[in-house]
Amino acid sequence: ALRQLQLFLRTMRQIDRNGSPKLPANPVRKNDGRIGIRMTPCPGFFDPVTFIGFRATTWLQPDIGEDNLEASLATAYQSLDKTGTSLVLGAGNVSGIPAADMLTKLCVDNRAVLLKMNPVNECVGPIFERAFAPLVENDLLRIISGNAAIGAAAVADERVDDIHITGSEETHDAIVWGPKGKDREERKRRNESLLEKPIGSELGNVTPWMVVPGAYSKTQLNFQAENIVASMTNNAAFNCVATRVIVTWKQWPERERFLQRIESALARVPQRVAYYPGAEQRFEKYSGMTASRAQQLLRDTAGGGTSGSRTSPDGTTTFVAGTGRGEGTLPWTLIRNVNPDADSPLFSSESFVCVCAEVPIDAASPEEFLRKATEFCNEKLWGTLAASITVPRRFKRKQATRQILEDCTDRLRYGVVAQNQWSGVVFALMSPPWGGHPGSTPQDIQSGTGWVHNSFMLTGIEKTVLEAPLVVLPKPVWLASHPVPESVAWSLCRLFQNPSLWNLSTLSYHAVKGALV
Repeated sequence: ALRQLQLFLRTMRQIDRNGSPKLPANPVRKNDGRIGIRMTPCPGFFDPVTFIGFRATTWLQPDIGEDNLEASLATAYQSLDKTGTSLVLGAGNVSGIPAADMLTKLCVDNRAVLLKMNPVNECVGPIFERAFAPLVENDLLRIISGNAAIGAAAVADERVDDIHITGSEETHDAIVWGPKGKDREERKRRNESLLEKPIGSELGNVTPWMVVPGAYSKTQLNFQAENIVASMTNNAAFNCVATRVIVTWKQWPERERFLQRIESALARVPQRVAYYPGAEQRFEKYSGMTASRAQQLLRDTAGGGTSGSRTSPDGTTTFVAGTGRGEGTLPWTLIRNVNPDADSPLFSSESFVCVCAEVPIDAASPEEFLRKATEFCNEKLWGTLAASITVPRRFKRKQATRQILEDCTDRLRYGVVAQNQWSGVVFALMSPPWGGHPGSTPQDIQSGTGWVHNSFMLTGIEKTVLEAPLVVLPKPVWLASHPVPESVAWSLCRLFQNPSLWNLSTLSYHAVKGALV
């Protein structure tokens, strides 16, 4: 939130002085004429130091070119009479999301905001009221809490002009089409929405991580395995971009050793309380075993009881892991060797719990694997929000294979594609737009429609591509194995609150100290 505030502050000052935002770099162009905007690194925020080797480019749709790019920026400020009030239905999993969504509506859309907190984390509502007191005092923000009836009343209130929800597809459809059942399906068929105002949404994802085979060093494989584990375990796996499917090449000689690296890293991560409502029921649905049975697998395993597995008749192996079992915790779960042609709930709906599938793709070559993996993600996995790809350096350096990578990245129907990094990092950068790939319909909403964050106020967005190194040093704070994440995180907060060389040096000290522990 601090980084987002600084980014928006800079953009708003530029609009005040010049009438439009100043982009962080000149546009880049693809061979087909489409243009992209380098969103990271951002000038003035020490990004080349805090995000070493990271480059995020937001690609725009074909109707936005260099001739009309400036006119497409900050469109809400081109006619200041188009104001109003937005209802933000806040997410319950990450406390910063309601604040980020609210700030997007306030700054990008030039709206006052009614923020409805989710019952899961409504305890932070009073904290937001204090943190954003100037907005409250100037009638730009009101924060409310309560159950679904309160949310429904806010949706129906005539003073609300539009809505944004971060939540589930089911909640979105209940708002737009009504309660689940035949009447809803009939309304969808006739395109007769119950909602007569615009709605934007971010609704989760069955997030894939594709691993392109090739020549990797041991250090690179270890880091990528640990990075995938971070994406699986962050926030107890209650993230819309937690990795849910790892896509591998079936013939890759390193496949088994790489999966063992992931399992070894999972076994070192403490289990966390499954705080989100319905977690145990979803765990049973997607893992195929009860929580108590999964924990029993750990207790029955020799050597400390931090991992265990069972093999099923269908050829899959379910691996469970984690230290520190306790009341209300669930083990990290990886289901290996899931058939890509299976009719599996792991593919068709987001589990929103600590269960991940590994899917081996049969292909004649790494190049064919990447093409097939792209098709699998597009056609079999629900959602359009984000995906990650691990790519060896040689694959990116050779002209022929680099072109295949670019083509597949273009074809992937996701709002974010991250190379060698967890796609969730793009969420944290705040400058790039965050949302589902355009093209969904209200009847088949997928990961939602519209964009949040987007600090440079772009329009006509297609997707953001993040490029990152195979190994990040010093060790990133989001890795579960980081020895002193709290001190680094507080230093990062101070830097974003007040970007300065002094705060950068303090951050560097704690980051290097953490790498040496």
